[in-house]
Amino acid sequence: MKKIKEVSVFTNGDSCKLSTWSNVPYFFTQALTAKGIKVNRIDLSPDPSLEKRWNKFMGRVMRRIFKGTSYCYFRSFTHFKNIRSRLKKALDSYPEADANIFLTFSFSSTGLTQKPTILFCDWTYEHYFNYHANRKPDFLEKQCIKRENTQVEVADLVLPLFPSIAEHMQKHYRNKNIKYLGNVINSVYDVSETDIIKEKENSWDLIFVGRSAYKEGALALINALQNLKDDYPQLKLHIIGMNKDDFAIPSKDIYCYGYLDKGKDEDRKTYYDLFRRAKIFINTTPKWGAFSATIEAMYFYTPVIVAPYNEFVKTFGGDIQFGAYCDQNLPDEIEKNIRSVLNNSSYSSFCLNAHNSVREYTWSSYIDKVIKEIELIDND
Repeated sequence: MKKIKEVSVFTNGDSCKLSTWSNVPYFFTQALTAKGIKVNRIDLSPDPSLEKRWNKFMGRVMRRIFKGTSYCYFRSFTHFKNIRSRLKKALDSYPEADANIFLTFSFSSTGLTQKPTILFCDWTYEHYFNYHANRKPDFLEKQCIKRENTQVEVADLVLPLFPSIAEHMQKHYRNKNIKYLGNVINSVYDVSETDIIKEKENSWDLIFVGRSAYKEGALALINALQNLKDDYPQLKLHIIGMNKDDFAIPSKDIYCYGYLDKGKDEDRKTYYDLFRRAKIFINTTPKWGAFSATIEAMYFYTPVIVAPYNEFVKTFGGDIQFGAYCDQNLPDEIEKNIRSVLNNSSYSSFCLNAHNSVREYTWSSYIDKVIKEIELIDND
């Protein structure tokens, strides 16, 4: 078994920056470095001049022919070919790397080197259509799916971030090296039980995290808050990811912060101050409720109210002891669950259970598993 000493990590964006892809490349590479492994960071972001030219000509034509397409320069064959060319140069620049790790399913170094190729990502482009878009991909999107599927099939190791995605991929692909290693918390800070539960017990702050795609859940929560104000006038709602202009219901007790970039000191401080004070984390958007933000809130000892979407139930079970599942994204249902948590005499137990349910999801532990799997590749 060969010990890993050096790896090349390929990301869509700068992995030194916390703001890149929900902080994942930053934590992934930092954890590798902390293990004493040399990390070569390669940014696969689209070439700005090529992207601009493509959007001006090809992109404009394709958007007219395929209305509503998600196909863009990043998904294009032009970008794919450009990446393959850039990969050759990167591989020549780092000949001592023991493995090449891609934080995407869209590209790989297979066929360009004999070194192991590892793909890590949340889900495939195909899954986006099957589960999130609720439509069949158009002709162009299908071409991108085919390219991505090829990368998955030939990789030496494929690591989906969610259990159901892994199960689907294990059935869908011939590649036998698709594995689920658990999940991770993207938190800059370590937290301790000292004082934080007491702070939450005295708090009246509800927190919601989600971009505009989660607006459906935010609107239902805003309406639920109005119903609760007579009995709980102190309640306040803090929404991270959207602005107040996104909502038609004004309230002096609703605070919107837009996107908070952890890479910026002031934004990061605001983000974690909100998480420390939050009484309950709530996002009941159907199908998907900001999983990463949810488990980060749990790490901060915060009870949660979420929809029973597949990945959350697969990860934590159908009966949670750190909050509640909201079966329907309706104000009355959300209100009922909020009352249940607020009135629970064992609120502190909810807090402890939330933290204990995710405390093992450290990047250090996850990267240990990744390294072990890479070191086993040569023995397969």
